[in-house]
Amino acid sequence: MMKHIFLKAAAVLMMMYGLSSCKKGQIIDGGVSNPRVNMTTYDYLKSNSWHLFDTTLILIDKAGMKDIINGDVTFFAPTNYSINKYIATRRDAARKVSEKLDYTLDSLLKEFTPQMLRDSMSRYCFKGKVTRDQMTEVGKSFESLTPGAPLNLYLTKYTFTKDGLMTTIAYLVSARRVIGDPDVWVDGKLEDPNDDDDADIASVCQTSGVLTTNGVVHVMANSHIWNFYTN
Repeated sequence: MMKHIFLKAAAVLMMMYGLSSCKKGQIIDGGVSNPRVNMTTYDYLKSNSWHLFDTTLILIDKAGMKDIINGDVTFFAPTNYSINKYIATRRDAARKVSEKLDYTLDSLLKEFTPQMLRDSMSRYCFKGKVTRDQMTEVGKSFESLTPGAPLNLYLTKYTFTKDGLMTTIAYLVSARRVIGDPDVWVDGKLEDPNDDDDADIASVCQTSGVLTTNGVVHVMANSHIWNFYTN
């Protein structure tokens, strides 16, 4: 059975990378769990009891992507938090120009045409089933459904501790948008080779390897900013 990484203990995750929405009973030990859900990807997102993807589904619907999401694809699903972080970042930038300016979800939907939304959301989609078994710590470039917008998919090593003692090591699925020259691995860390403020944008997944009736879902961390946005 495929390994299915879930994360537990929101407080620990918030300290590590700003997560705040892990369900009770999820595990962090990298053990085996049943990854299959008897529903489509769209319905899986819609059925989330915490409504973690309500805003995500609004963008999917506005982009006319329900059939794409429910196709033979792997979807790195951004959460409501990711989209809200994008909105907050745009709002902060606007208010530096004038305190009277604002940026809301309505602003996003007015600015982004359906095609622009498809391009942005398709960046998170990959043809076929992309699972953690295909990833390594070094990473590999995978072509997304947005032409010319690949992501480097890889595994990030985390050591979880309790009372100062190592309790377990987990390799979490991660995605990285390459900006300029790709970052390089130096002593186990990614560094910008040119040191010119064009570092890649990397985000870890809080849940990975969910097998729906049509594809695979990996859920981006809540700390991720939608569209891999950077100022």
